[in-house]
Amino acid sequence: MIDIKGLSVSFGENAVLQSVSVTLHPGKIYGIVGLNGAGKTTFFNLLAKLIKPVAGSIQLNNNPISIRDSAYLETVNYFYSGITGNEYLKIFRNTNKEFSLQVLQQYFKLPLDELIEHYSTGMKKKLGFMALLLQDNDVFILDEPFNGVDLKGCILMKRLIRQLKAKEKTVIISSHLIASLR
Repeated sequence: MIDIKGLSVSFGENAVLQSVSVTLHPGKIYGIVGLNGAGKTTFFNLLAKLIKPVAGSIQLNNNPISIRDSAYLETVNYFYSGITGNEYLKIFRNTNKEFSLQVLQQYFKLPLDELIEHYSTGMKKKLGFMALLLQDNDVFILDEPFNGVDLKGCILMKRLIRQLKAKEKTVIISSHLIASLR
């Protein structure tokens, strides 16, 4: 269980989140919808421990949340230049017994021997998602995971997200469009 109490963050004079309190339970999928600049990505960066709050706390199972507790798919992933999909995936330890690289490749069918810089936006998103699924984290944070992904890929990603829910993982997804969270 993630327990968030009084979470606040500001950038200069701009208060982005003010005293946010919420409890997120394992085995649930949470959707966050909002306009650009509403604070969705900031909230995710706080959960992933990439930024620090001005006030408040985030606990996972009554302990401060750690960067190792969550898997974070950012809106735009960073990929080193000059590496292939296979080389990128080797950066991540495969600790998830259900999702091996071979199983995930059967789903996504990406050209893993090609340079990532030749991938489309949707292919890059799928590659980043594959990297997350290799890890057996308690919390999965997905910031605009369906942007640029084709219909078949979206259906597949949603199926895999439901499998995370069935494994009692906490999944948090953001979108600009409520329809994409159905």
